[in-house]
Amino acid sequence: MLLLLSKCITANAFEDYSFFNGEWNCKMKSVLPDDAILEVDSHITTSIEDLNSYARSFFKIYFKQNPNVASIISVESSEKMDFEGDIMISFDSYTHKTKLIKDDLNLFSPESVKSFTRGPSVTVKSKIKKIDDETITLIGIPDKDVINCSKAQKSAV
Repeated sequence: MLLLLSKCITANAFEDYSFFNGEWNCKMKSVLPDDAILEVDSHITTSIEDLNSYARSFFKIYFKQNPNVASIISVESSEKMDFEGDIMISFDSYTHKTKLIKDDLNLFSPESVKSFTRGPSVTVKSKIKKIDDETITLIGIPDKDVINCSKAQKSAV
């Protein structure tokens, strides 16, 4: 009984995900082998009501010693999401559009650009750390990649 109660309390770590609704700017930076760096800059629109998101992301790969020589891909994608307590589960990813912006490092072929994102069979889990209603951090499980997100500012009309 205690185990069941513990699971129920953990599952309800966040009872209201409405803060997650809307437009977000998210950034991630990761160190790859051979002093390569991967930066991901995304504009994401989430709908808690529909449990889905749409993202436009730029993936930039470069070497630490020369950040101006880079390969950059633009990807537009959508995915479904669900929540278990403070864990966000992303799945059923669909890539709408990919574009090679530049390839100074000669990393990509047209085929590799098209298949750059994960497919519908891949599930990704992230721990949500809510800083406030305007700022969150997503921590990848199990890889520990950190994605910092802040609410997108509405432009004045």
